Amino acid sequence: MNNLTLFLLGLVLINVPSCFSECFSELLTPAYPCCKGNRVVYTDENGDWGVENNKWCGISEGPFDDIDDSCFSIPLGYKCCEKCKVVFTDDSGDWGVEKNRWCGIKYSCASPVEIEETTVPIETEETTVSVETEKTTVSVETEKTTVSVETEETTVSVETEETTIPVEIEEPVPVEIKEPQDFDFTFLKMENNKENMLYSPLSIKYALKMLEEGAANNTLAEIKKVLNNSTLSKYENIDSILSLANGLFIRNEYFVNVKREYILKLKEDYDAEIIGDEFDDAENVNQWIEQKTLGIIKDMLTDDMFQDETTLMLLINALAIDMEWADQFNFGDTWGVPFYKDDGEKMTATTMYQEFSDNKLKYYVNDDVTAITMDLKEFSGTQFEFMAVMPNENLSGFVDRISNDQINDIINKLKYASEVRDGVILEIPKFKFNYDLNLKGDLMNLGIQDAFDNYKADFSKMTTIKYTDEKLYVSDALHKADIEFTEKGVKAAAVTIIRMNAPTSTGMDEPTHPLVIKINKPFMFLIRNKNTKDIWFVGTVYEPNSWENDRDEY
Repeated sequence: MNNLTLFLLGLVLINVPSCFSECFSELLTPAYPCCKGNRVVYTDENGDWGVENNKWCGISEGPFDDIDDSCFSIPLGYKCCEKCKVVFTDDSGDWGVEKNRWCGIKYSCASPVEIEETTVPIETEETTVSVETEKTTVSVETEKTTVSVETEETTVSVETEETTIPVEIEEPVPVEIKEPQDFDFTFLKMENNKENMLYSPLSIKYALKMLEEGAANNTLAEIKKVLNNSTLSKYENIDSILSLANGLFIRNEYFVNVKREYILKLKEDYDAEIIGDEFDDAENVNQWIEQKTLGIIKDMLTDDMFQDETTLMLLINALAIDMEWADQFNFGDTWGVPFYKDDGEKMTATTMYQEFSDNKLKYYVNDDVTAITMDLKEFSGTQFEFMAVMPNENLSGFVDRISNDQINDIINKLKYASEVRDGVILEIPKFKFNYDLNLKGDLMNLGIQDAFDNYKADFSKMTTIKYTDEKLYVSDALHKADIEFTEKGVKAAAVTIIRMNAPTSTGMDEPTHPLVIKINKPFMFLIRNKNTKDIWFVGTVYEPNSWENDRDEY
């Protein structure tokens, strides 16, 4: 009986398409892999998303997603065909050609496995097996035995006299739906390499937002997905204290190709400086960056970037602060104090010391974390604060799970030092370092792919150039940050640069997926005049020349 049941289940499963194993993200353009786990970090109208191996992946909603209107070719970068006409078949599946482009035949075009008769009786002694394809039901009847398989309810039941054994396919494990991915901490997690690290999410947002303004179609969609509706605050610059600047540097000879609407958009919404430059060397851009970062970041770019004639534009955001503490530390109280690194190794760190009994320091301590915030001086109604969070576990593990919600929860639990009868003593080490973010690689891993592809990039809202060999694409994305944390205060700066190039003239052709047509069966032919359309000859071929006979001639 067990063998018979397995046989019947096999008949039913013939009609279950293999595409049911896919998740929604493989059907998008661009395609993303399915997650192996089910940890949700972001949810949009398409479904639940996770991040594995520093890349977006889709959380499967189960084996019965409604994907009949999709096709195998979407993960390969080709659209689905509107019609079901097959012109070519390879290992991937059936292909069609519509509007002079390859497309994949939809799953809905595929005919289910058909059995010659609608009902096939099989008689063995006292057993009858019938298969009904329309209702996808298999039933086996013996004296008092019935086996039924119903695919709609995904239930298999076996009845023998008064016994029923239900077999149910497990439902998808429910997962907790979380808030959208925290952009601010994304790069912290992606480059969590147990080393000093610094970047400005605000600077990256500004640069990507300016890039977004010139993007269209899928290029725009990919950038929007990463930014996730991020909003930008505007700041008034404070001399020698706070600086935030946006700039668009354009090679002089290319200036005429940049759309006026795009330039006006950057000026009006981003207060961007539009600067024409000969691009002979890096001097002018480096001077601009140094000025906008309050002298903190110098000589960021090298001359070879500008000597590359395909470099046409640079989108730049630069920001910096040079702020003093509301309560400065006393230099005389700084000394060497043990500091225990992530691997447990002990070092002696240059450590600042201060006693607080007012509202300029807040703190929170529990079994998991120790957190403090310190005020910097207020200028023109603008005030910054510094926050440190020290987990009791290793930092790298904590970073992997950090979120805005978690930070906000800690902030809500902070108490003023003034609430402690004897005040709060703070010891915190000094530090100074800079960091270069692998911004291009990180953005591509997050899903911004087309912008970096000189064939797929669509910046038609930025430039009037439409031809592939001259249109813009992003050749590089750079981000550099620098910080100095001392008794006096904090100096920090960051620069984000989006480098826009035209494709290099290498003579290489665009990657293709050629249409392969094999005339390998009997065929008819005709010969006609192209102008008058008169048909001169018509014929058929059932047996062409034999290679065995003709080989010696070649």
